[in-house]
Amino acid sequence: MTSLLGYRLKLAQHALHRRMEAALKPLGLSPAQYAALAELNVRPDQTNADLAERAFITPQSMQGVLARLETIGYVERRQDSCHGRRQLARLTAEGHVKAKAANIAVSRVNTELEAAVAPDDLQGALALMSRLHGAMIG
Repeated sequence: MTSLLGYRLKLAQHALHRRMEAALKPLGLSPAQYAALAELNVRPDQTNADLAERAFITPQSMQGVLARLETIGYVERRQDSCHGRRQLARLTAEGHVKAKAANIAVSRVNTELEAAVAPDDLQGALALMSRLHGAMIG
């Protein structure tokens, strides 16, 4: 049987996604919601399209994510003064608190993932992931 590298990468990605879901569930967040909160925590005033790209979902899906986060009070949006049709999102004070708690939960998952790589192999694993990514984008 061949190594099926792509299939094994997808299996790992799927397992990681499920672990993220489990870690975020007690906080009432999905991985997509977490991605938006984490990104806005670092860089406020982003558009729906910017956030969608960073969360690996479509702009249409991100619109729903942001609408839900806005409804529960974690995100607020305003019109971009330079481009009237664009809306910029940013975290509320409550959103910053939730983002911090979610970062802690996700950090635990990341620690488990890194533990699966021998400590002396972590840099090699990161380099390998970068090479694989580069090979797939061109």
